[in-house]
Amino acid sequence: MPGHRFYVLESKGERLVFWGDLLHVAEVQFPRPDITILFDVDPKAAAAAHQRAFADAAKNGYWVAGDHVSFPGVGHLQADGKGYRWLPMPYVNDYYQTR
Repeated sequence: MPGHRFYVLESKGERLVFWGDLLHVAEVQFPRPDITILFDVDPKAAAAAHQRAFADAAKNGYWVAGDHVSFPGVGHLQADGKGYRWLPMPYVNDYYQTR
């Protein structure tokens, strides 16, 4: 699919897969992988790519970083009926400490 890029970073048994333009509206497309948008030049192939990537991430439990996923943009996918649920990485800003 044009524009879909996957980069994999592995270290110490952990895997992080970067998705480039695989999806555009996470809140819609995670629960409904069949939904495509105008930028998907081949909607049928795009929907199939969503389903394959989402299923693989949910099955194998690795971290995902998505271009169009709300902050923090890194998390896991969990199967949920015919779709998927996004479980974002917990984020804590520990820069500021009380003294």
